[in-house]
Amino acid sequence: MEPSPALIFFLSMLASIAGTLPFGPINLSVVNTTINRSWRAAFHFSIAAALIEIPQSFIAIRFNPMVQQLLQHNVWVKSFVVVFFVGIGLVFFCRKPLKEGEKKAKSKNNDFINGLLVSIANPQAIPFWIFILAFLKSAEYLDISDHPPLYFLCLFLSGVACGKLLTLLFYAFLSQLIVKRAAFVSQWMNKIIGVILMGIGLVQGMRQMLEM
Repeated sequence: MEPSPALIFFLSMLASIAGTLPFGPINLSVVNTTINRSWRAAFHFSIAAALIEIPQSFIAIRFNPMVQQLLQHNVWVKSFVVVFFVGIGLVFFCRKPLKEGEKKAKSKNNDFINGLLVSIANPQAIPFWIFILAFLKSAEYLDISDHPPLYFLCLFLSGVACGKLLTLLFYAFLSQLIVKRAAFVSQWMNKIIGVILMGIGLVQGMRQMLEM
């Protein structure tokens, strides 16, 4: 029995939300953008990130076995994840908070491009979708093949983008509330985000060392 269109959309959106909620470079960048720029800037960033999630999840569907083998047996790929998190964490940690005049100087195009670049560089997206696809298939929620029907693909990818966008906007909304109630947070947010990202990178590095 084929799953209903609503189920395909709902499951992909739910999976996207679950993958976006844990701290990572994209949602923390949205927090940083909201605090140091504005909610509108975070909105443009979030749209870009949601759009990039579409081809990343498509790659996981279409080239699942090939990508899975590459991720499992390539030390360089795992090392890149560590370097990426530590590197972007250092960038945040060393970045100075923007002054009020500087916040208005940047355009929405820069926010959109930043969202594209951070999302493209994010090393966790494709492995996450490979795991989700395997889980959905093993749990018999969705039987996803390497060549799914076009309607299935459109519904699934639409749910992915919607889940990503909604979760990132939720982060932006919470960040706006925090700034209104505690203005001093904006002065320390870059360092807080930097420490979190570097911590994630170091944990990944320790896991890699234990696996060797």
